[in-house]
Amino acid sequence: MITSFSFLITPRPFFYFPPHRPPPVRQIASEKKKKKKTKPLIPLAETKYSPLRAISNGTLKDTSSEEEEEEEEIDVCPVDCVTEFYTEEEFQKILEKAKERGALVVVDFYRTSCGSCKYIEQGFKKMCKGAGDDDADVIFLKHNVIDEYDEQSEVADRLRIKVVPLFHFYKDGVLLEAFPTRDKEKIIDAIRKYTSNK
Repeated sequence: MITSFSFLITPRPFFYFPPHRPPPVRQIASEKKKKKKTKPLIPLAETKYSPLRAISNGTLKDTSSEEEEEEEEIDVCPVDCVTEFYTEEEFQKILEKAKERGALVVVDFYRTSCGSCKYIEQGFKKMCKGAGDDDADVIFLKHNVIDEYDEQSEVADRLRIKVVPLFHFYKDGVLLEAFPTRDKEKIIDAIRKYTSNK
């Protein structure tokens, strides 16, 4: 009895791909849940009435002014005062300008994939509120230690940065202090320490 084993010998092209499998049922169900979004029936901006909040004694109170105050607190900074630099030349130019003005330079070295860096980023932006004008005595900078080629940047390589988030404090072009932290209060204390010695 001769059996044909030609299916084992038949050459397949090198670009042969197995048949496509449909996604699992859980994935399809989760995608359907994400697509459902409800919209308010009447947007508050289109109504002529302001939102009211009931108070415990049964009276109603206008909350529109409270919401405006909350929005002002959430607003991080009127201008983008945390400047990002990318090269060693940019960094040296900023340090020279700060030296002429006698300003303190605070640098946040971060990485986009770092969770602690994202945590401290909002607090760092809030600290810059006083640095929005040209006469500020504190300059806030940030630098991504990983460049567009997924390698360590030239600045991070020169400064031998191995841990992020790392904060450097410069005055008159000299590094005064450097420490890794995600504690906003520690950064504020260091800023106060170096700006009070005028």
